[in-house]
This record gives sequence, C-alpha cells and structure tokens, in this order.
Amino acid sequence: MVTTVRDGTVAEANDLNLPADLSVAGKVVLPGLVNGHDHLRSLLPFTRRSDTSALADLIEAGRLAGTAATAEDYRALTALTSARQVLSGIVSAVDHVYPLHDEAMLRAVAEGHAEAGLRGQIAYGVSSAIDLDRAVAAADDVVPAERLYLAPVSLRQTSVADYRASVAAAERTGLRLYTHIAETLDEVERCQAEHGLRPIELLHGIGFLRPGTVLVHCVQVNDREIELLAENSVSVVYCPSNHLKLAKGFAPVLAMRDAGVRVCLGIDGMTDLFTEMRQAVYAQGSAAGRPGALTTESAWRMGTTDGSAAIGDNDPGLITVAADDVRLAPLVDPVQALVHRGSGPQVRDVLVDGELVVRDGALVKADLAELTERAWKATRGIAERTGKEVPADWNWQQN
Repeated sequence: MVTTVRDGTVAEANDLNLPADLSVAGKVVLPGLVNGHDHLRSLLPFTRRSDTSALADLIEAGRLAGTAATAEDYRALTALTSARQVLSGIVSAVDHVYPLHDEAMLRAVAEGHAEAGLRGQIAYGVSSAIDLDRAVAAADDVVPAERLYLAPVSLRQTSVADYRASVAAAERTGLRLYTHIAETLDEVERCQAEHGLRPIELLHGIGFLRPGTVLVHCVQVNDREIELLAENSVSVVYCPSNHLKLAKGFAPVLAMRDAGVRVCLGIDGMTDLFTEMRQAVYAQGSAAGRPGALTTESAWRMGTTDGSAAIGDNDPGLITVAADDVRLAPLVDPVQALVHRGSGPQVRDVLVDGELVVRDGALVKADLAELTERAWKATRGIAERTGKEVPADWNWQQN
C-alpha cells in the first residue's frame, strides 16, 4: 500500500493512476503545492545589502532593473526560478509580471515556465492603458485566458483610473483581477488622504472585488474590509515570510478565515511553500498570543487545496517525499512533519498535468546547470546596463 495525504488526511491507496515508470514504493504521495503569489525573476542578486532596505527602496531598485532587462533576460531568470519552484514541490504558481516594456517579454515568461515544467498563471502587471491593452490581447494568444489575470500593480504604482479600466476590461472579457493591496500602514494612510477611503473600500467602490479576484497581502485591513472580502467571494494570498522580513505587520488571517475568506499562501521572493506553511503557523500564533491559533492542518490546506481553489486550478498534480527521510523520521504524522520540518530538497518526484517534471529530485525537462549559467549572465547584464558600477563584493560565478 502507498501512503497518501489529501486535505490533511492520511490514508492508504493504490488507485493513484500514476505513470507506469514512476515508483512510489517507500514514499509519501502528496498533492502538489500551490504558490499564490510570486515574481519569478530575481532581477537583483540576493545580497546582504537588502537587509535594511525599505519596501519603497526595493520597488525602485526592481523598477530600474526591470527597465534594463531584455526578453531573453526574462526568459532565463523565469526558467531558473520556475525550476526552483518545481524542485520544491510547487505545481502551480501565479507570476505577477512587470514591467513589460518589450512585447516579447510576456511570451518569454511563459516559455520560462514551460522550460521547467511549472504550470504558470500570469498576472499581467498593469500600470498604464498600454499595459491593459497588451494584457487583453495576450489572452488565448500568449497565455490561456483561464491562466491570465489583469493585475494593476498597486495603488503606489497604478492610478485609480487604470484600476477602473481594468474592472471594465474584466467585465468585457471575463478575465480575472489581481493586485497587491493594503500592504503597509503608509499605503492605507495615503489612500485615506487622497480618496477618503481605505484601500479595500476603494476597490469595492469601483467594482474590483468580485468572485475570482485575488488580492495579495491584505496586512492592514479592518473588520469592515474583511466583511467586504467575504461578501464578494474574494481570495487573499498571505505571504508570511515576506511580511516578517519587511516588518509589514501581521495580516489578520484568523479573522479572514473565520469570516469565510479563502486564504492561500504565496512565497513572494522567499524560499519555498513548506517554509511559508510553518511561518504562517508561527506568525499567526505570535499575533494571537497562543500556539496553534492557526493549526498545522489549516496551513497545509492553505498551501495545497485552498491554493488550488483560490486560483482556479482544478488539477493539483502530485509530489512525493521519501518516507524514510532522516529529517522527517520517525514519520508518524506526515502533515505535521512536512509543515514543521519539510523543505524543498526533500521532494523526490513532481507530476504536472500527468507529466513527470521532477524525478528522484532532479529536473526532467531542463538542465539545471545550463539554467543557472543563463541566469548568472542575465543578472550581470542587467546590473551593468543600469549604468551603475557593479559592487566589488558581488561574488559572480566564474565559468
């Protein structure tokens, strides 16, 4: 018999309809993980220089790097990050993409997902009318419409007029909506000063809140805003490690879930979904002042079935981990062990759309060394094209 986990329940089953050449003997079979929010291109090297950077500084640095990037840079960097995703058990991810100053960039992103075998959904970052027109035109051309969002970047970077235009386009085309919102106190205060409303109230007033809409962060929301999220069947992506790193505060996940809001997890530039699951448990426990305020099973669902439901992904795929992995042993409760001790390298196999994309811990569709080399070249090229001197302490890989 094979040990399986679905919806947090451990069972034994033999009817998994697996590929004939995939052996699951001695492994635990799990649903694929879902990353509800990320930007799958590391345009800037990950260095200690970012330790004390404010969110506004990171946004500006990313903007400068993005404007210096080419379509090939986007493909190379997306492919490497997508590889990290599938190697850590992520089957589906929403990739919020911007800037897109070259029309070839969106296709390059989709090709980067495909290189690694990731089922990528694309949230097309809207900051202007041109972005919106290109996003609508991409549906069923570059990206299947059911995997494309119209995604105003945030109230910091997109005008309310463009938010309204995105709503009108969604009503006309049936495409879904997506945005960063209520991320910091500063954002809330500016919104109130400029519009007399809090961010969620503003989105509600222009019709942005609707079934299928996905909102990222929702750290600074009050009880009335939570009611609006629930009443409009909006899904929320919670990114606990990102919130902790940038000291944004504790999103009221318990209150949102109690109100009936579907909350899933996003990595947002951090490590992997196993990390986000346990960070969600620990952060929510700290915020509530009691251990287990958010249960392990709840965190597991947020990273799997709730994530699939939030982004409309009806095929969760599957992953396996070795039942005798020393980091999990003795494996009495797979869900507890994986949420609190799991990590990406423990994933052995990943099945996406019936196709193996990871086997025995290695990529099937691409060569990881080649992806890494291309990403190094892209990152250095972007840094040099920004017109700034490359810091001497950047330890570039020597080929």
